Amino acid sequence: MSRFKKELKFAVKLVRKATEITEWFRKHGFESFLKSDQSPVTLADFASQLYIISKLKQHFPNDEIIAEEENFEFIDLKAENLIKRCFNELSFERLKIIKEIIGFKGKSSERQWTIDPIDGTKGYQKGLSYAIGIGFMVKSTPRVCAIAVPNYNEKFLAIFSAEENQGAQASYDDKDFKLIRVNQNEVIQNIRLCHSLHYDQPWVLNFAKKIGIKHFIQIDSMAKFCMVAEGTADLYIKPLDENHSFTWDFMPGDLIVREAGGDVTDLNGEYLKFKKEKCIWTAPGIIASNGNIQKKILELYHKNQ
Repeated sequence: MSRFKKELKFAVKLVRKATEITEWFRKHGFESFLKSDQSPVTLADFASQLYIISKLKQHFPNDEIIAEEENFEFIDLKAENLIKRCFNELSFERLKIIKEIIGFKGKSSERQWTIDPIDGTKGYQKGLSYAIGIGFMVKSTPRVCAIAVPNYNEKFLAIFSAEENQGAQASYDDKDFKLIRVNQNEVIQNIRLCHSLHYDQPWVLNFAKKIGIKHFIQIDSMAKFCMVAEGTADLYIKPLDENHSFTWDFMPGDLIVREAGGDVTDLNGEYLKFKKEKCIWTAPGIIASNGNIQKKILELYHKNQ
């Protein structure tokens, strides 16, 4: 029985509408900036987060919000006017105090929403793959997620969603949601491996090739988790950096894969944990798979160290 049907439905609606904003900026142009950690952010990131937070603030006023962007110094009058133009042309509700809403966190609460307004910003900047991810947690335990991937497989908008113990679903090209499941592949040589386009480390491909993997899918964003969840990929390996391991990056993908019947652990085989904005792990890498190959991949990884 669904406990969080309302939250799931709302999260799906938010990621779908947020893609209208990010695609508007792709069409009309956007400014890009470098944050203090040298990671990129665009005006579209801020506009997407602004929309999502404004709606959460309106409909779930007592919930806590954990969102990626908070560098308000980039939002000058020119930026505000462009965001307002975007919202106006899309017939979205007008917002007056933009900076305050972008950084709004709400009250400390057991109910927590995570927001990644654009996951895969480097890909977004280059016209490639990106995603928008929202998660909902209770006491930092994942309960609901929604992930929107515009131009999924270079074809159409895909939206993936999951609720704890209720399975995972996907909607392609605005069609009805249907249950998705990981595939059943157990043969290492047939594995299709997803890996990062811009944030990979050499050991990922070196290890994969050493154990006999021949098929590679290199893309940006949490779309890689979605591909494992729906069965078009078997495995995703992601290096981790303790300074860049945030709940908004991994919670939606972690839940979507597990609810689709797969498995997600760190390189020690430990499940990911979340504590507000932090993703907690015991080894600097994630393995997400169809579950059938999880134990074998972990064994091979440690054997080849």
